[in-house]
Amino acid sequence: MLEADEAYFKEHGQPLFSSHMLDFSEESKEHNIAACKKYLTRMAPMKIWLEMEIGITGGEEDGVDNTGVDNASLYTQPEDIWDIHRELSSIAPHFSIAAAFG
Repeated sequence: MLEADEAYFKEHGQPLFSSHMLDFSEESKEHNIAACKKYLTRMAPMKIWLEMEIGITGGEEDGVDNTGVDNASLYTQPEDIWDIHRELSSIAPHFSIAAAFG
């Protein structure tokens, strides 16, 4: 979809979509941030918003059993938000962080 945005933007001066959500929440925080930085760098010239998932997504309401998961992984930690903000805001302000709160 991002390639379609770039092609459309090149021709019409605006993207097809106003935002994209990326869910690398099952990956390490470092991988998640690196991947989102890569995409946000491409999205920034078009002012497309990036929504980044952080922490474990899905729970009992989704049929996911997180009983054995470390509590610190279930809920977004403040230092994770700071790390993400520091890294992504150096590229563009057009992002949101989908965090897990208890």
